[in-house]
Amino acid sequence: MRSEYKQWHEALSAEFFGAGNALRSTVLYVDAEFEQKLAERIGTGLAQAVAGELNWSDPDRPLFNSIQQECRLWEQRGNAVPPPSLPVLALSVLAATHMASSDGMLRTNFYGRWIQLFAEQPSSSRANKLEHAFQDVAAMWEELNTWLEQTGGLFGTSTVSTGELYWKIGYPISQALVRGSDRQVLTRFFAATRLRPRNADEVSGRELLRRLRVWTAGRDRRLSPRLMEELASAPDTGDTLIASLVKRLADDWDGTLHEPEREHRRRAIGLRLLVADRGRRLEWLAEACDGIDETRVAVPGGRTFTLHKGYGDVYQGLEPLHPSWQQLGQGLRLEGDALVLEWAPQEVVLLRLHPHLGEWVSTEYFEPGEQHWILAADSAVRAVRSMVDALGGRTVREAPAPVSGWKLFKGVRAVNGLAFAHTLDQGGEYAHVLEPQIRSRTALCGGLRIAPEYRVGAGVVGHFLRGGAPDLLLPASDSPDARVEVVLNGRSQKLRADPRVPFPLCRVPLEEGEHRVGTAHSSQVFTLHDGLHEGLPPGTGTLGYSCDGTARPELSDAAGSKTAIRGAEAPHSVRTPRTELLRSTVLEAMLLDPHGGVRQTRHQPVPAWMASRLPTQALGPCLEIEVPDGYVWLVYRTASRWSVRALAAEEDIPAPTPAPDDYSWAYAVLSAAPRLQDPAWLHYVTAAQAITGRQGAS
Repeated sequence: MRSEYKQWHEALSAEFFGAGNALRSTVLYVDAEFEQKLAERIGTGLAQAVAGELNWSDPDRPLFNSIQQECRLWEQRGNAVPPPSLPVLALSVLAATHMASSDGMLRTNFYGRWIQLFAEQPSSSRANKLEHAFQDVAAMWEELNTWLEQTGGLFGTSTVSTGELYWKIGYPISQALVRGSDRQVLTRFFAATRLRPRNADEVSGRELLRRLRVWTAGRDRRLSPRLMEELASAPDTGDTLIASLVKRLADDWDGTLHEPEREHRRRAIGLRLLVADRGRRLEWLAEACDGIDETRVAVPGGRTFTLHKGYGDVYQGLEPLHPSWQQLGQGLRLEGDALVLEWAPQEVVLLRLHPHLGEWVSTEYFEPGEQHWILAADSAVRAVRSMVDALGGRTVREAPAPVSGWKLFKGVRAVNGLAFAHTLDQGGEYAHVLEPQIRSRTALCGGLRIAPEYRVGAGVVGHFLRGGAPDLLLPASDSPDARVEVVLNGRSQKLRADPRVPFPLCRVPLEEGEHRVGTAHSSQVFTLHDGLHEGLPPGTGTLGYSCDGTARPELSDAAGSKTAIRGAEAPHSVRTPRTELLRSTVLEAMLLDPHGGVRQTRHQPVPAWMASRLPTQALGPCLEIEVPDGYVWLVYRTASRWSVRALAAEEDIPAPTPAPDDYSWAYAVLSAAPRLQDPAWLHYVTAAQAITGRQGAS
């Protein structure tokens, strides 16, 4: 090898496979700017260095013969450095970055750019030889990919990918698609879409592509034009080049931002929007990161917030930051030394009920059969209204949003499969909001559930009323006929089903008992019963907290155990008090009745017997308030503000009848007066103003 080629090999090895790339995804991105910078240092251009190694004189030997021989020696010596083919591979990436519709070439013409780099004439014998020899270059790419995988990430993890179409040139194109700036943006995307580090949930490349299209829809995310073009033109299948590349990047993502200047230290989380108090209040929500229980973030040039990990694995501390129409429409970014929180601007926000918080929280995809809310800016209201009306089913309720310039659509649900599929196929500016997740495995949803499954490790999804079996969510099909082979209780049948629309198992006559349904690769078990008159399904209710002096923090199968804390059956004569849950950060809370009554509430201490048996983390950071009969409002104060919560439906709240000297009641009402605009609450505010002599005050 000539010295210029060796210098290029050393420079590329240090840049892309040095110690700083260990255990991180490696993209061999070489464009004209990067090539020129190294060429000035080395004294020779990359193309000239590679051209000097080509075999033009001996027709019986391959064009890249000398480099192939070096690769064989490299393999025999133990592969302690990157393969000698590195400059050739880098040059092929440089050719891929030049692909554009110019100079009489189409954007798809890779070989034209490859030949152009060697300053050869198109259609000449040497040009034809360069094109035919690319078969050997593709083998070099496969060799690099194998070496990176065999070294276990010591030199970086591979992102070398290709697609079924033009598989040889797919290798360099995969490296030319993602610039350094794209990688920073993609780690922000992974965080915003709730991807777990190392893609622990095994989200497919096809689903990642769908989420990326939604994330970039109508907004400039600062991805490079080349990557955006590929994203727009790629077909909706799992074997495309970009789907494979994004999947490899996701599988390698460790949960940090791609910030080499910060040594990849900062974690990233996408901010979520929480709509609380039945749509009357907005809050920012950030899910907690593993290993970061407390940290500080700040608005650039503005306020600082201290975050603490709280109930439901979310951070507390953002309550003083009230979402505004500017933040919703223009974006919000909070930065700290360890954590970055970001809200991407959008005009339409899809929300689903949070399983732990019991409030409506923004989400990335629509779940057919489940209820959703949609928060829409005034500019999008007409289009959203038309879109949700096309779904059919029950009427969607519209309500003012707790931020000016926006409206809430409540009760958005897809119960008519044909109408849902037609709405998606019809498209529209905001149709992406209704796109369901692209699944790689089957799942069950809906149905008339009569009992959840409590048995540990039983593998049963749940128990349903016969005739009300759950719906089957099918994975997307990659077969030419778009059919999916479904297996039900050992019998299989191919279905031509839209994977976006659940298949109703209730149409299949099924007997009582256990049933398994799915595909050959994934299935789930559920049971059907005519009723639970004779008790719960066998084995249910055998869970408990094993106790040998101290109770274990995790729930386990306690069947046959003599010492375990279990549930108890209360007779019908026992009536448990109504309770309300508040965060433990509440400083004071009061219950109000219509007649001027005020009841102070206090944080109930943990009983000694419980504190001695359960670990601290099992005690939960919540304030539990018992609500006696007759109390209709809960007023409470945190460090930043007062809030009010209705304890009954609006039509069940009596008109206020306080005495003229019920000053404590009046001051409690007025403390939270501006926090709620319901007519029922405004009547109470008026009555309180009359008591304090401020009738008519605004």
